[in-house]
Amino acid sequence: MAWDRLIFLQYAILQLNIKLSCSLINEEKSDGNRLKKVMLKDNEWELLDELCNILAPFEKATRDFSGNTYVTLSQMFPIITNLTNSLKPFDDSNEEFEDPDDKTITSDSEESITDQQTEVNYDNISEVLKNVKRKIYLGLKHYWAMPDEFGIMAALLDPRYKDLSFISDDETKVRIHSNLQAQYDQLKREMQQRTTSPSSTTSTISESSLTNTSQSSTPSITRSLREYQARREQNIKKVFQTEKPTSTSSALADEITTYFLLPVARENKNPLSWWKTKQEIFPVLSIIARKYLGIPATSVASERLFSDAGNHITSKRNSLDPGLLGKMIFLKRNMQTMDNANVFPLDLDVESNDFVGDENELEGDWY
Repeated sequence: MAWDRLIFLQYAILQLNIKLSCSLINEEKSDGNRLKKVMLKDNEWELLDELCNILAPFEKATRDFSGNTYVTLSQMFPIITNLTNSLKPFDDSNEEFEDPDDKTITSDSEESITDQQTEVNYDNISEVLKNVKRKIYLGLKHYWAMPDEFGIMAALLDPRYKDLSFISDDETKVRIHSNLQAQYDQLKREMQQRTTSPSSTTSTISESSLTNTSQSSTPSITRSLREYQARREQNIKKVFQTEKPTSTSSALADEITTYFLLPVARENKNPLSWWKTKQEIFPVLSIIARKYLGIPATSVASERLFSDAGNHITSKRNSLDPGLLGKMIFLKRNMQTMDNANVFPLDLDVESNDFVGDENELEGDWY
């Protein structure tokens, strides 16, 4: 943030102004006079400091949304809700701010950021700050009035935000829950079809093989009697176990209900790690969660990748093979991971591109 760095340079700029104004060199005096013309006043420095306090949370949110090593989409709307609530003015003179209890993003917001030309007295710091907060608040309410369903679905599948406390509209919550239930039922049917079709084919093959073997070879009387008794015992067990398995399976089959009965996870919990540990409990729901939680919130990661590709391809390196370029970018992106995994051998000096061996062995090679 350039405006944030300017605050840290305030003392240095003031000292430079004093030094240049007291200098006996004409060039430094002329530089001091030019600096005085653009020098900020005391009230302007104070206003800049207060503006930095207002914009600092937005800078942090932007950095959080731009990450590529953690889940970003699910935390977008909760963070935006907190930013909106922190800037909400409690002004009784305006009708659009009459409800001070509304602390969440609504889906049917009718605020519009029309061109409202208001004259601001920049000498009055409180008036400027109030106007800035109001403009940012109206902008957030306008551009984020209708939350994206992908973002809400990602938040619903994030164990940290699954209660959807940042949404006040009950119809939106019901719609997202029904959408999740529909996707869950569809994926569960597809998985059941995949598992039942191979088993049916294998069962028919095994039955045909058994009939062929029974026709080719005459089984003994004792063996057929044992098989008959075993089948009869299995049928008896099925009769007495029809009630219990159905009740337990019906209780465990509804993964969505079980998921919402679990407590909300902590803020520092990695949702992907959480779903990995609960994969056996939620075999179907974990697949849907990985699909939504893997979506990046912004295009910063892809833009960085394009920048890396542009840095590798220059006017003198315009004939690189696409496969080689991809490997180079892959190594650059995963260099830190390879260092932690000790991919390079310990006796290899990567910086000097040479092997570090025993000095006696090196000296012996010269003789």
